[in-house]
Amino acid sequence: MTNNLKKYQDFFDSVYEGGVIDTKTKHLIALGASLAAGCQP
Repeated sequence: MTNNLKKYQDFFDSVYEGGVIDTKTKHLIALGASLAAGCQP
C-alpha cells in the first residue's frame, strides 16, 4: 500500500470509528451528502 493510500485509510478509519455518532449513522450521513452534491452512487 502506498504511503498516501495508507494515510487516507488511517483518516477514513478514524472518521468512521464509533463515538457520539455510531458508524452506521456516519455512513448514512456521508451517503446523503454525496447524493445531495449530485454524486452518482
